[in-house]
Amino acid sequence: MRGQIIRVWPETWTEIWVKLQRPSFAPDDLYIELLRQVIPAPIAPTPPPIPSADAFNEAGELIDLEALQARDTFELERKKFDDLRQARENAISGQNIRDYFREALAAIATEAEAVRCIERAYDALGTFDEEEKLKAKYRELVEEFLDRYNIRYQVRGGCSLHPTMPGLFATMLSEVRRVSNGDDHITELMSEFEDAFADLKIDRTATRFKTCLQKQYNLLEALGAACPGVDTDTLGAMCDQIDWPHATIKEVGKKLYGFGSNYPGLRHGGKKKSQLRTLTMRDFVSISLMLAAFTPYVASELEVDRCYTC
Repeated sequence: MRGQIIRVWPETWTEIWVKLQRPSFAPDDLYIELLRQVIPAPIAPTPPPIPSADAFNEAGELIDLEALQARDTFELERKKFDDLRQARENAISGQNIRDYFREALAAIATEAEAVRCIERAYDALGTFDEEEKLKAKYRELVEEFLDRYNIRYQVRGGCSLHPTMPGLFATMLSEVRRVSNGDDHITELMSEFEDAFADLKIDRTATRFKTCLQKQYNLLEALGAACPGVDTDTLGAMCDQIDWPHATIKEVGKKLYGFGSNYPGLRHGGKKKSQLRTLTMRDFVSISLMLAAFTPYVASELEVDRCYTC
C-alpha cells in the first residue's frame, strides 16, 4: 500500500543505516549493537511430545510413523536453528557484521516489524558514549526518509512513529480492498470508484464530481449489504440495521443518503429546485471524506485496528 514503510524498506539501507555509520562520531561496533538490540535472536524449536509406549517395539526402537516424522522434523529445525544462532554469534563477534546486519534487515517482511525496528534502533543508540549525537542524526535520517518517500507516519518524542490522518484514510481504503478480495462485485465497484476518482485529473466538473460520488455510494451500499443482520440494499435503510454508537451518528448516515438521493443528477434525476447550487471541488472533497468516514460502519470485516497501527 502507498505510504507504508515496508514498500520501500530496502531503501532504508542506503538512506538510514549506511548514512548513520558515516559520521566521525559513529562507533565501530554500531552495527553490532544494533543487531543485538534490534534484530530478534532465532528461537529454538519446541521438541515433539514424548511418544507413548506403544510407539516403540520390543527392542525399544521408535517405530510409530507419526512420531518418527515429528522427530525428523524437529532435528531438521534444530539444525537450522543451530546454524542461525552460530551465524548471529559470529556476526556479533565482528565477522561480516555489515553483510549480516543488512541481510537481517532485508528479512523484515511486515509493516509492524519495520516500525518496531526503526523505533528500537533509536533506543539502542543510548548504549554509546556519543548517544546524543547519534540519536539526533538517526532521527534526522528517519524524518528525511519518511518525507522523501511520502510515508504515512510522523516522528514524535524520541523516535516514535505515529500514523497521520492522511495515512489513516489511505490504510482504511487498502483494508477495504484486502477484505473484499474474492468478492468480484465489490472489487468491480471499488475499481469503478477509483477510476472515477482518477478521471477528476482530466476535468474537475460538477458532472465528474457527481459520477465519482455515485460510485462511492454504490461501493458503500455493496459493503453494507454484506454486513451481518443487513437484509436491505439501500444505505438509508441499512442505517436502521447497522450498529451505531449514538443515534446522532445514525442520522448523519441517513442525511448523507438523503443528499445522494435528492441532489439532482447524482443518483436520481430529481428536481432542479432541490439543488441550492452546483457542486464544486470543495463540496466533493468534503462529501467524499464524510462518506469515507462511514466505511468502517458498513465494512463489517474491516480490521479497524490495522488502519491506525500497521
